[in-house]
Parts: sequence; structure tokens; C-alpha cells
Amino acid sequence: MDRIRKIFKQLLNPSEEICGLDIGSNTIKALLTERDKQGIRLTRFASCPTPPASIKDGAIVDAQALGVAIRELFQENSFPEECRVVSAVSGQSVVIRPIRMVRMSEKELAGAINYQAEQYLPYAASDAQISGIILQESLPDDPNQMEVLLISAPKEMMDNTRQLIRISGALSEAVELEPFALHRALKANDPELYEGNKTVAVINLGASAGSINIYKAGLLRHNRTISVAGNSFTKAIGQALNLSFEEAERFKLEKCVIRVENDSTPVAPTTMRIFNIIVPVLNELVRDIQRSFDYYQSREKAQSVDVVILSGGTARMKNLDVYLTNELSIECQIANPFRNLSIEGIQGIAADDLEALAPMAMVVTGLALR
Repeated sequence: MDRIRKIFKQLLNPSEEICGLDIGSNTIKALLTERDKQGIRLTRFASCPTPPASIKDGAIVDAQALGVAIRELFQENSFPEECRVVSAVSGQSVVIRPIRMVRMSEKELAGAINYQAEQYLPYAASDAQISGIILQESLPDDPNQMEVLLISAPKEMMDNTRQLIRISGALSEAVELEPFALHRALKANDPELYEGNKTVAVINLGASAGSINIYKAGLLRHNRTISVAGNSFTKAIGQALNLSFEEAERFKLEKCVIRVENDSTPVAPTTMRIFNIIVPVLNELVRDIQRSFDYYQSREKAQSVDVVILSGGTARMKNLDVYLTNELSIECQIANPFRNLSIEGIQGIAADDLEALAPMAMVVTGLALR
């Protein structure tokens, strides 16, 4: 009877619910959206700690523990039964890069991309899920060649993600690559950047890893995983002050303030000491970003990056945007995927609290908006 009532409700008031699920090494985030004739609404948000040792270097090592944690997260926060989940994979094993190929149709490309991909992958093409997107149908220097965005991820990584969704009791609607979720969230963050001809870099800094993603005129042109992330700062503080990881993380969250030029605001001695400790990590981050930008410019024969969007939990470090703006001589902004979305009335979290979490919600928002 309940199932019949549900069917009639859908017929009378057709809507579609999708749950974005961002499974980070530190935190699992879920965002429920509802679509109907009026558009898309954010309806529910929830998060929980990621089970210890369940993810290593971006790869799932304990699908059972993750699946159980997600099931409990959904149940405790009243997410729909068997909700349709869009999740993502990321890390060093994910390959996204523009390549040159002989001109062919999209249908021919689907059959040829696996053979072409062999030379670019760190694993056998037979062990990967591979696809290609035509970026340019004809190249200026050779009309008989085209530019294709090669996209690849290990089948095992994709299968493990689908498995943990099954364990959670939800339905796996799609598993996509993180840079494409960031791309979708970029449009929500600032449609003008997405639609214009600008070159935009989204630097996503999570707990255990980060990524640099460069988009030109709304297309992904460069993706690179970097090791500098939130835990890099925490470990530096812990080693210098002889603190446990948990104590160092608390110090980072409570006392870390990045000092910037022309800022004469007095700070406590402990805050200044922590800043001096993390300076080498900041310098390494700047070098990683600059190397990626230089590589992109040399390969694409393109102009420099116009603007940088900082996302991920580490983007919330005070003054990181100002510091990187000064070091890179490029405008850096803190991501806010909710800028053009209504979060009033969202369940599970107060709107102000969700707004404060905005930088670390780029991926989950992009997934929920698929």
C-alpha cells in the first residue's frame, strides 16, 4: 500500500531526488537535492567522520566500514530509503589529459580510445574504465588531427565505490571523476567564470591530498594531484611542537593564522610560532601550483590563469586566499557553491553553519547537481 501511495504521489507531484556523496579521507559529506518544474532545491545536508584506515591515498581499502558508516549517516539524518547517489573518485590513479588523435567520429572514438590510451596510463587499459571527449575536431597545425580529453580510472576503484554504496543500502546513480563535479560546482559558484572565456584554476585542498584543475572557456584542460594538503600542515605542527596528530589538528584549527604582507594586526606568540612552522609547507604548496601553471601554459601555449578558486577544508585556513594572491600574483577566491543556490530551509544543518562549510562542499554540491 505504501508503495502504491508513493507512485501516486510521484504522478501527482513529479520530482526527482539525487544525493551527492563526497567520501573524503577525513569526512563523508552528503547533500540531497530535489528537482521539479520549479528547478533544483537543496533539501538536506549531513556529514560524519570517515572510518579510520578505510581510505588510503585516495583508494578505498575498507568498503564494508565505509558502507556501514554511510548507511548510519543516512538513517540518523532521515535521508530517503534507497536514495539515488552520485559519488566520485579521485587520486593519482585517475588520468585526465588532452591528447592528439587522428580525426574520427564520436562513434569511432569510442572504439579507438582504449588502444590510444595505453601509452598514457600507469596501468593496463584492460583494467581501466576509459572514455574520451572531443575538445577540438580539427587542430590548427594539422587539420587531420583532433584534440581529445582522455579520461581513465581503474575499474577496481569504480567497482569498490559502487560496492560501498550497495552496502549502505542506497542506489548508485553514477560514479564520476572529481574534477567534473568541481566543474559543475564552479558554475554554481560563479556562472560568469564558467561561461566566459577566462582560464580558471580550482585548487581543491582536502585532508590527505589536493588537486589542481584548470578550466578554459568551460572545459577541463588540466588536472594534477598534489600531496600538499591539510594533513601536511598538521604533521608539520605536530613534529615541531611534539604533539599527537589530534592535538596538532586542534592547534591548527584554533590558532593557525597565515600572516600576510601589510597586516600589522597583533597576534599571540603561539599563533606566530605556528605560522613560522607552516611556512615551508606553504612554500611547497606555492611551488606545486606554479609548476602546474607553468606546465599548462607551455603545453597549451596559453595565457596565464586568470583567477584561482580555493576549495576543500584547507581553504578555510585564515588568510590563505590573500597569501596565495600575493605569492602567485593571481586573484584567489574562496569557493562558495551556494552563492547562487538557496540554502534557506535546508534540513540537518543551519544555513549559517552550512555557509561556513561552503569551501569544503564544492565536490558534494557538484555531485548533487548532476
